[in-house]
Amino acid sequence: MGARGYFRLIAVSILVLTVGTAVLVLVLAPEKKEWTWLVIQICTVAVIILLAILYRKTVRPIDTLSRGIDLLKEQDFSTRLRPVGQTDADRIIELFNRMSHQLHEEEVRAQEQNHFLELLIAASPMGVLIMDIDGKISSANPAMCRFLNLSDIGEYKGLALDGSGLPLLQLMASVEPDSGRILQTDPLHIYRCTCSSFMDRGFPHPFYMVEPLTEELYEAEKRGYRKVIRIISHEVNNTMAGLTSALGAMEQSSAGSGDEDTASMLSILLSRIDRMSRFITEYASMARIPDPVCRPVEANTFLRRTAPFLESLKGRRQIAQILDLDDNAGEVSIDPVLMEQVLTNIVKNAVEAFPPDSSDCRITITSKPGYWCIADNGTPIPEEVARNLFTPFFSTKPDGKGIGLAVIHEILTRSGIRFNLATGPDRITRFELFFR
Repeated sequence: MGARGYFRLIAVSILVLTVGTAVLVLVLAPEKKEWTWLVIQICTVAVIILLAILYRKTVRPIDTLSRGIDLLKEQDFSTRLRPVGQTDADRIIELFNRMSHQLHEEEVRAQEQNHFLELLIAASPMGVLIMDIDGKISSANPAMCRFLNLSDIGEYKGLALDGSGLPLLQLMASVEPDSGRILQTDPLHIYRCTCSSFMDRGFPHPFYMVEPLTEELYEAEKRGYRKVIRIISHEVNNTMAGLTSALGAMEQSSAGSGDEDTASMLSILLSRIDRMSRFITEYASMARIPDPVCRPVEANTFLRRTAPFLESLKGRRQIAQILDLDDNAGEVSIDPVLMEQVLTNIVKNAVEAFPPDSSDCRITITSKPGYWCIADNGTPIPEEVARNLFTPFFSTKPDGKGIGLAVIHEILTRSGIRFNLATGPDRITRFELFFR
């Protein structure tokens, strides 16, 4: 029975005694009623005063403390209790209010820290993937979704990493807890992945941090290649210039003296030197690609204007060039001059992918809003070759120089255009460009 119940029981008991006494007085002799009635009135007033004191000193404090307990159950730490005028109860109320104030400040501080942490994770350039206690995908920040080419991680929530079907997530499943690894999903994408965990309500939650390394590694390689190319180009061109001058003078002298054999041999040497100079100049061009000056360009207009030149790259070979242009493709931000060079290298590679005796050869150029694709049904890219794509000086062609895809990589990366080159399960090789 609560404090209110006890109070009601005492009040009813006193009331019953008072009424009983009043009834008893009524049945007494008349000469005794006057003073007895006065006593009853005095006792009644005294009882009422005692009940008020009892309520204030016991029931009200207990009722206030009971409300405080209800507030704690509801985790409402912002409400304060008022003193009731009873010393012991007021001490408990003061302690309750101080405890509620501290809990409220801790709750506000935790909310602020969680909000800051959420903003920090959302703005981080590193990908963050948080798992639940069962090791299933729980959430991911925008950078992680961007690495996975997803707008949202929602459809993959509740899945295991190795069951997601996404190459990067499948590779991340092999990363041991509290360790890191370098992961490469394809030649264009290299990541450093670290696996760790944090405690939440007494349970460890694994999470992964993913940092893209592709551009960092590529820039380091590029700086090294540029330095080597400049040194080689400088030394070779200086040497070739002196040889060209000397051999040219000897050729003129031999031709004037009638020594045709010597003149012919010198002519061959000069042509080989010229070819060597052009070879070195082409390699040196990698170190002198200008910075793109991007501006909005109507996608379909640009592709239609460039298409005749691209079609001329096939020469006399029977290769169909198909334009599949979406009327709503809109504008893209590109440097038109450099983009023509990119498309030229892509289509040239596509033409060279067809064997000489192949038939039904097709190169399809597709445009959609924010997306271009150059696809061919030529020889698929072997897996061992795919790992080295875009590596400077790597080529599978007998006379290849290995700079075409490196130049494409440089131009597109500087232009802020994402891209991908791969052969799909349908044996169609696609070079895809994703515009911002």
